[in-house]
Amino acid sequence: MSPSEPAAGPTVKLGVSAPLSGRGAVLGREMAQAVRLAVEEAGASGLRVELVERDDRGEEQAGLAVARGFADDPAVLAVIGPYNSNVALPAAPLYSGARLALVGPIVSNPALTESGWDTMFRFTARDDDTAMAIADHLARALGKRRAVLVATATAYGRSMTGRFDGAFAAAGGVVLARHEVAEGETRFDALADALPADTDVVFYGGTYEGAPLLSALRRRGRPQLFAAGDGCWDRPNFLDPAGAAAEAGEGVLILSACPQPGEVPGAREMVARYERRFGPVLNYAVNAYDAAALTLAALNDAAAVATPDRDAVLAALRRAEWRGIAYPDPVRWDAKGDNRAAATALHVVRDGRFVQVALVRKT
Repeated sequence: MSPSEPAAGPTVKLGVSAPLSGRGAVLGREMAQAVRLAVEEAGASGLRVELVERDDRGEEQAGLAVARGFADDPAVLAVIGPYNSNVALPAAPLYSGARLALVGPIVSNPALTESGWDTMFRFTARDDDTAMAIADHLARALGKRRAVLVATATAYGRSMTGRFDGAFAAAGGVVLARHEVAEGETRFDALADALPADTDVVFYGGTYEGAPLLSALRRRGRPQLFAAGDGCWDRPNFLDPAGAAAEAGEGVLILSACPQPGEVPGAREMVARYERRFGPVLNYAVNAYDAAALTLAALNDAAAVATPDRDAVLAALRRAEWRGIAYPDPVRWDAKGDNRAAATALHVVRDGRFVQVALVRKT
């Protein structure tokens, strides 16, 4: 637990649900650390906020246990997270039943805001929006027309490739083959060898399997452009293990559900503060910080007129218009709880780092 230190005022709790151990711990810890930084920097306000970080391990059952714990603690007035859609989807009904605001900095599965849970606020772009952005760019800007799709068998992997499938067809493309691979799979030579000769792009939806898939494609002499969802906008789990393969052949095109840090005023400075405290930013620290800062503002807004409770925080979040550092436009929620300002960035890899080449805005 990490409290902010204002001079006076009531104490409330802000929860964080993230994978703090296990396979996704590096990125889960980054999310929690960014939220911690936002809480500490907001500590001069009149509301005392106690940060409660809980480890959901990126797993459904652990995420449900975290959700129950937060729901049962009346002092918890909002929760940031989870990091993973497979954790958020089963947990969201529990948060809704407890009237507990769930602000997702990163979770992208469209079902989270299509299921009627009015306590869900998605800060990032949805899979259907990001899939449309990258599909349009591939087909219209790059002239790619024949795709092979590969999905990791997870909620995120299936959602990302499924949405891309429809968006690519709408943009004039044709899907030649569809493959689904198990989590943890590392052997992709047979898949690479089976690639149709007229394939001009391989689209991957997933996370950890992206690097070994790309490496196999290049090793087996497949130079086609490798495109992927934001599960691969990730240095430790994609860029570093892929190594030279990321710049071989036609290279890669990787989307992210927020601009590269530095594109929006204030983001570069926040990254510098984060890195002085915690080390290098890996992917969505800016989103996590900004989502937390917005939530803290809503907590203070609710406390300004009465003793804050969950319903007051929900009302404050719904009316929020937040000029933050993650997106160029002010954050405003639509009726479903999606962020109207959410944007999709597209990146290539040059000299061993991601370089933004396009930004697709919703507003």
